[in-house]
Amino acid sequence: MNKIIIPITTLFLVLYMSASMAYAYPPRYADRVDPARQIQEAVNELEKFNQGKDKVHPAMLKSFLENKIFPHFDFNSMSRWITGPYARQMTTENKKEFQSALRETFLSALVKHMGGYDPGTTTLRYLRTHYPHRDEAIVTVRVFRKNMPPATLKFDMHSTDGGWRIVDVKANGTSAVLYYRQHFIAKLRGYGQ
Repeated sequence: MNKIIIPITTLFLVLYMSASMAYAYPPRYADRVDPARQIQEAVNELEKFNQGKDKVHPAMLKSFLENKIFPHFDFNSMSRWITGPYARQMTTENKKEFQSALRETFLSALVKHMGGYDPGTTTLRYLRTHYPHRDEAIVTVRVFRKNMPPATLKFDMHSTDGGWRIVDVKANGTSAVLYYRQHFIAKLRGYGQ
């Protein structure tokens, strides 16, 4: 009997320790929710939403993203980083218009790219969360798709009173914030005139 119990106990401990390490925080962060879990929960919601559907209607996907995914983003911080020094020349109304345009552009891009998301042919691997500072985290996800090279997504997050919020997404090293900064640069210059 012991010959069976000892290997099973050892296997259980190894699996438990491996699972714990995937979400382990340095001691000073032990009281916090792992931001990787937030990303994982959002992806799980998306998978449930897409389940059994060949293609999701864009209006339904847009509504889902606005209600379930966008609350994980901090568009205020994203807007400030994108506008940079131009923000000093913008009125409060300009800033609101800009943030609205950013949300709409971001939403359109997500609808376009996530409309064909198929959890059956996509595997995600969450790497250990990195904490550059106490209130900052980087969640790295490796994306494996059938017949495609693997991709790396990095979610730059910061801690707020409402939990962890995404402030940038990097796909294979390309920053969404920098992309949108270039995209909106002409409009931003217009605020200074």
